[in-house]
Amino acid sequence: MAMNAIDLSRPSVPTASEQQLVKHYVLLPVLLTMLQQDIDTIRDSSVRISLPHVVVIQRMMDSVREDLARIRGKLGLAGIRIYSEDKNADGISCRYVCRGYRETYRISRAEVKTEIGLLAGRYVEARSSSQG
Repeated sequence: MAMNAIDLSRPSVPTASEQQLVKHYVLLPVLLTMLQQDIDTIRDSSVRISLPHVVVIQRMMDSVREDLARIRGKLGLAGIRIYSEDKNADGISCRYVCRGYRETYRISRAEVKTEIGLLAGRYVEARSSSQG
């Protein structure tokens, strides 16, 4: 196929699964930040058995980082480039280009909290099932 030819077999707008990749690309760094804050809080507390908690959270963070790296790769393969991200009191928004189509992804603060809770639960569940 010529360099300037348009690939009509791929949609120009992002598919639902590609939109999910963008969503996770935005949310996983937030989850990492929250997990690090939890580690800092545990370390600063007088909890006697803090080390096991810290280790579990660090392993979760390792899994999140691996997933984030995979997502970055998939975004690249899909032709998606995120070029701006804004986090504020209202929520998070990012702008991206998908095969020439410009799109904005927005998620409210309340939705971020809900989604982060669900993601964290999945990582805990995955850790528990891989241990058993």
